[in-house]
Amino acid sequence: MKKILTLILLFPTIIYSQNSYTISSGNFYYYPSSLTIDIGDTVHWINDGGFHNVNFMTNSISGSNFNNPESFSSIPTSDYNIYSHVFTIPGNYEYDCSVGNHAINGMIGSIIVSDNTTNINSFSLKKEIISKFNILGKSNSSFDKIVIILYNDGTYKKLLNLDNLTF
Repeated sequence: MKKILTLILLFPTIIYSQNSYTISSGNFYYYPSSLTIDIGDTVHWINDGGFHNVNFMTNSISGSNFNNPESFSSIPTSDYNIYSHVFTIPGNYEYDCSVGNHAINGMIGSIIVSDNTTNINSFSLKKEIISKFNILGKSNSSFDKIVIILYNDGTYKKLLNLDNLTF
């Protein structure tokens, strides 16, 4: 167990949770028509029948730009898989199906991409020592030449114990 802790301290990693969502497309609809996701999440549009696309560029009803944080459009298709996209920029997105009169008949959607990252500088955390141990994971060993100090913010420091170093 202590070896595992040492490995974790020496090789820290951050794991991000990413989700995948599916939007069905059919006879003048996207379902769900609105969705809230996080940065890094993937949205898949599937075809329940017909010839459709996903258009995040120009509003097919008004002709004006959607002004989304990023713009893209898929090629119209009758395939089951219409399009997939990984959202990497937070913000509010609007889109429609630009095929024929699909948008004017209600084939429109919106996606809110939340910024799920946490700014570490926003925390005020007093750095405190929570554990001291040697390279083998033993604590309270005063004769060790190398000491690892673990802090409450997840950082660590390796120190030479100069009091016990002999030449």
